[in-house]
Amino acid sequence: MDHIRRRTAVRPKNKTAHELLMRVLVTGCDEPAEALEIYYWSKEPGFLEIIRAIAMMPEETRSVIEAFSALAHDQATVTARLDSRGVLTLASVQAAKTVALAQYAAANDTDDVPLLLN
Repeated sequence: MDHIRRRTAVRPKNKTAHELLMRVLVTGCDEPAEALEIYYWSKEPGFLEIIRAIAMMPEETRSVIEAFSALAHDQATVTARLDSRGVLTLASVQAAKTVALAQYAAANDTDDVPLLLN
């Protein structure tokens, strides 16, 4: 019983909302490093606005962006251009190569034998 009193006596009686929120967020992460990474990225200028915008997009749009990101592999090589009509073009050499290989494989799929793509 004395052990319980000592442990509760060390804790502040009135936790602030910030402390409680931080505890819930960290506890909810499978990996504490993920919580730290989220915190780190949230400090980047414009990051939260981008995340909010993506979260508000239709599911199909988010899926296309996710697929492009997966195909691009190296995000540092992705380029973007916004034209005067408001059309956003994302480009990646790696994504283009992957799509070209997939199109070639689909066009040359004559047998049930899978093609080896090198």
